[in-house]
Amino acid sequence: MAATLTPPSQQQRPRAPFLVRRVPFFYGWTIVGLTFTTSMITAGISGYGLSFFVVPMSEALGVTRAEFSSITLFRLAAIPIVPILGMLVDKREGPRLVIVIGAASAGLSLIASAFVQNMLQFYLTFGIFFGVAMVAMGGQLVGPAVLAKWFVKRRARVMAISAIGVSGGGFVIAPIAGQLVENFGWRDAWVVLGIGMILLIVPFAALFMRRQPSDVGLVPDGITQRDTQQEGMTAEEAAALSSGEPYEYPWTVREAAGTMAFWILLASQVLFLTSLMPMLFHQVAYMQDKGLSLADATLAATVLAGCAILGKIIYGLIVERFHVRWVLPFSMMPAGLSVFLLVIGTSTEMVMVYAVVCGITMGGVMPLMNVALAQYFGREHMGAIRGAFTPPANIVGAFSPFAVGLMWEYLGNYDLAFILVGAGWFIAGFIVLFAPEPQTPREPAA
Repeated sequence: MAATLTPPSQQQRPRAPFLVRRVPFFYGWTIVGLTFTTSMITAGISGYGLSFFVVPMSEALGVTRAEFSSITLFRLAAIPIVPILGMLVDKREGPRLVIVIGAASAGLSLIASAFVQNMLQFYLTFGIFFGVAMVAMGGQLVGPAVLAKWFVKRRARVMAISAIGVSGGGFVIAPIAGQLVENFGWRDAWVVLGIGMILLIVPFAALFMRRQPSDVGLVPDGITQRDTQQEGMTAEEAAALSSGEPYEYPWTVREAAGTMAFWILLASQVLFLTSLMPMLFHQVAYMQDKGLSLADATLAATVLAGCAILGKIIYGLIVERFHVRWVLPFSMMPAGLSVFLLVIGTSTEMVMVYAVVCGITMGGVMPLMNVALAQYFGREHMGAIRGAFTPPANIVGAFSPFAVGLMWEYLGNYDLAFILVGAGWFIAGFIVLFAPEPQTPREPAA
């Protein structure tokens, strides 16, 4: 039974604010730009960029790599607030408040990290304070949840564009971090990165972030008001008509958790992030252990990030033609196999081959996972669903860099650890093949 059409008189939309009306294109693309920027900066610092601080800070603070790697464990302090943030993102002013407060707090935490005198202080500033702030503004929660509300027809494409920001962090922010560390030292590097985060995110998020199109008198994908008046269509039905997609059932967290697909996708994301975090954290040190200079290791990490940008574009276009259930495995599994190129690589050339292959294949994973969640469970409660989806992956992802640091300490190399990373990615992709799209539990209410 099709959803009952609601007369326009019952779907009163607010007049678009002045700032929204002044944008000469669909305002949703402004939201894409914001989520791109926040993803780029947070990933560039917390993922790709942190690897440049491992060696100098370990030496300066007198700790082992395992002790330094345990910084990720302190990010677990953010886990209890993730479901709350997810529900807040679904509220009218929620996304704007979450990003503004998160970015300001994150920037101050980075500046404070420049003044630490021991590892305990760094655990506090970067592990706990920055970890909590990063969850609030990072690309796993707010960005995908908000974009799923703004786009239906172009959802796969905008998810890919926004996720390019993650790889852009490795391509833009990480090399900057590496140059700052090399030329000015790690303390000044933290100060510059913290100030940059505040200036580049806080004012723009405060001015431009909006939860969903209906809050500002618009509809998904930029469908015009005239389109929504045809036969009394609601905004959602107009978007569905334009995109050729069926009406999206508004899955709740409880309903989604009752499906096999939810748990398979959750297990896949957990496996992927468990392997991704130590790879980003330790790959520069691994390359240096193989005899590469810091400059060559920086180049390889930058090439990987640049190729990941290309991969997001490629897989974003592919998933518009094929179901995400079949595309996602063929991003994860080849990425897992590519890690073995780094393990067996003994030359700069082989490491560069790894960077290209891994970057292209691994780059598609996060936008594809974002598409999968929205395609399987709709956009209405996406903030709450992602709030329930994120903590398990964050918990195991916090332990894995520390575990890899311990393996390096006791085995003297990263070989076994990176073999496990590759295997984890391969398995994560394989199990997605067994995640059929769930059937809606009931017909949408009239």
